[in-house]
Amino acid sequence: MDSELGPLPKKIRPCPIIEAIAELKFASAVLQDAIFGIIYQAFKDDFPGKVERLPILQLPEPLRSTDPNLKYQPYYRLIAGDLLFQIGPNVASINNVKNYLGWDIFSKKITETFSKLENLKIIKAIDRLAIRYINLFKLDIFDNINLGIVINGEPLKALQTTLRTEIQRDDFINILQIANNANANIQNQVINGSVIDIETVYKDSPNTLFKEMDNILGKAHLIEKRLFFSLLKEEFLKTLNPEY
Repeated sequence: MDSELGPLPKKIRPCPIIEAIAELKFASAVLQDAIFGIIYQAFKDDFPGKVERLPILQLPEPLRSTDPNLKYQPYYRLIAGDLLFQIGPNVASINNVKNYLGWDIFSKKITETFSKLENLKIIKAIDRLAIRYINLFKLDIFDNINLGIVINGEPLKALQTTLRTEIQRDDFINILQIANNANANIQNQVINGSVIDIETVYKDSPNTLFKEMDNILGKAHLIEKRLFFSLLKEEFLKTLNPEY
């Protein structure tokens, strides 16, 4: 689909996406201790890899259940190739790591997974739906984007700069974070570079989203994609071998 920017690239090479995430936060309709067992039985064939217990389970249960900062943390991870399914008492997410599958395949998996969750009748109310893309570039991204920080009329040039802002677009909020001189862990290897991290949150009537899942996800993805490509300077985009 075209935007006010003109046609958006279908892909760029090399692909900078190191992780794509779709996350659903919810209030549970069943006991917290029962969540994982119910979900695991329903999804074990879809994610046949090993089950990982996440570090939060090392904390005492009273702390996990009462600390609001831990409410939406996942407890377990199921694995199927480049896809992770992370589960907690109040959260479920699909994470595409390593090799990005592309939106057509990834969005289909999101819809299938979240619809299956709905059918389990374990969700009482939805608190939040978001998609997030984390991109890594092996250069100082502030030299190559249409955004800068100015101090006393002079562009800021700093060894390490981190910017965070929230931008509303229609029924969505983009949480944009940009950092240079950042470290990313990719396949157990720490790589230094610059990160463009965009989380697009659906903020309107979340309890209708199961009926409108495909439409909402499509809009969120397009809004995220427009923001990402609007940031890149034209001459920099040309170096990324865009395919239209």
